[in-house]
Amino acid sequence: MSNTIDRTGSANNTTGAGSGSQSTVTNDALGKDDFLQLLVAQMQNQDPLNPTDSKDSIAQLAQFSSLEQMNNISASMNSLSQSMTYFSQQSSLTQGAAMIGKWVSGVDTDGETAIEGTVEAVKWLEGDPKLQIRKEDGTLVDLEMSMITLVKSQQPVSVATVTP
Repeated sequence: MSNTIDRTGSANNTTGAGSGSQSTVTNDALGKDDFLQLLVAQMQNQDPLNPTDSKDSIAQLAQFSSLEQMNNISASMNSLSQSMTYFSQQSSLTQGAAMIGKWVSGVDTDGETAIEGTVEAVKWLEGDPKLQIRKEDGTLVDLEMSMITLVKSQQPVSVATVTP
């Protein structure tokens, strides 16, 4: 029986020549449980007349400790990433809410169509905050916050030209 492990982490176990059966087991990554199993197996199968050097045992325990700390750091980074995403979303919604009742001007996502009007609401749509704008004709349109070009506390007064 032969066992081989290729560089992708796949283990191929081929039994006797006559059976022709082959099974493949794949592991994406070795975890701390796998490391502990290897360590225990090594200790159980060591030669009693030639035991493992204490330096090697200490080195293996240090590696295990490093692995545990890296797992803890990874979990902390994932938690931090989720928190930062949440706080970023809340910040964007708060900024949008501060614009309710204000007059804004911006450009639609096509980059050409101008949108102007009073902000009536802010909503979370497709992963981004969007302002709901009531235009002068009474229609409601959505405007991405990143596309705002001007914010005023009230609608600008247009000056009509007077011809004598």
